[in-house]
Amino acid sequence: MSEAFQYIDILILAIIAGIVLLRLRSVLGRRTGHEKTDKTSYNYETPQTAKEEKVIPIEPKTSSSAREDGWFNNDDFLRGAANAYETIVTNFENGNKDALKPLLSDDVLSSFSSVIDERNSKNETVEFNFIGIEKSEIVHKDLKKNPMEVTVRFISEMITCIKNSKDEVISGSLNQVQKITDVWTFEKIKDKKSSNWLLAATSD
Repeated sequence: MSEAFQYIDILILAIIAGIVLLRLRSVLGRRTGHEKTDKTSYNYETPQTAKEEKVIPIEPKTSSSAREDGWFNNDDFLRGAANAYETIVTNFENGNKDALKPLLSDDVLSSFSSVIDERNSKNETVEFNFIGIEKSEIVHKDLKKNPMEVTVRFISEMITCIKNSKDEVISGSLNQVQKITDVWTFEKIKDKKSSNWLLAATSD
């Protein structure tokens, strides 16, 4: 009888053990032998580092003529030319030949002097008021020849009129502002320290 009870106890323990195993299996899951237990075995995608871009500096191409003319500054020249333009025009209209002499070439000085002398011989007078320069631009430049030359177009405004000996207006107007376009060529002798830019030619 005791042996029967012993078998019953073993059977009950076996049943309990089976139930426990089933519970553990349902909680932990079944191992298939293909599990990845090493974290380093996962195929993570390695982020790609940005490629360094090679910056190639671009140097502006400089022509031989630009290198040769590097000492010449257009803006500086135009400022000086504008001052010379106003000075020359004002002194020409006022008949001041002494003030014109250091600014003009011999040919232009001779031409301007002839006009001034003719006015004086006819007792003509000039009423003149320089308003200003509206625009100036270099239209030609040759720094290789000797003398060097630079041509500038001026657009200016002024009031000018000529009166005869009877004080009658024979040219221009006392009240009307005139817009004048002049094209002047300046020349300068190379390699001469005392040489200045002189007005060498004029045209409309």
